Amino acid sequence: MRISLKIAILFVGIWFTGKMVFFKTQILQDEAGVKYQVMWNILCLLLAMSIGTIAEKRKENRQESSALGDIKNTLGGGMLYTVLVAGLIYLYYAKIDPSYNASQLAKAEMMVNKMLDDPKAMKKLRDTPESEVMTRDEIYKSQMDNYRAIFSPTATMTISLLGMLLLSTINAIVLTVIFRRVLFKQRTL
Repeated sequence: MRISLKIAILFVGIWFTGKMVFFKTQILQDEAGVKYQVMWNILCLLLAMSIGTIAEKRKENRQESSALGDIKNTLGGGMLYTVLVAGLIYLYYAKIDPSYNASQLAKAEMMVNKMLDDPKAMKKLRDTPESEVMTRDEIYKSQMDNYRAIFSPTATMTISLLGMLLLSTINAIVLTVIFRRVLFKQRTL
């Protein structure tokens, strides 16, 4: 197994350990703290890709390397990190802390009830052809079904997977340019 993949697995463990420490100590578990947990994930992804790439570049013959090969190698560690963390995110929200999604659904339920009790908001909802003939209960069920789909562990995993995939691709390109132009002084890019 390549060293960059081992480093990616190491940073998956570091990220998950941090996530579990946050959960056990109840640090950053509110809505405001979620952005810091996302930043923790981004930092671990960037460090996994950076350190893995540096370790790979130190072992290779620099005259035979290409920018495309460097992007591929950097992206390999990022993709492994992305897939493993996305799976752990699903596990976390499905088994370890399902109460977070339940609290988000409770807030959404309060918001939907408040919206349905407001005549102006109800009128605005009834402007669409689908909801024009729906009863209040049918509108409530429809709105809550949408929120249940959004706040499910599968949706959270999918959104995280897509976001980290995009971030890994951008990081691979940027890291390759930085490492080839600055750190390893190759002007072939």
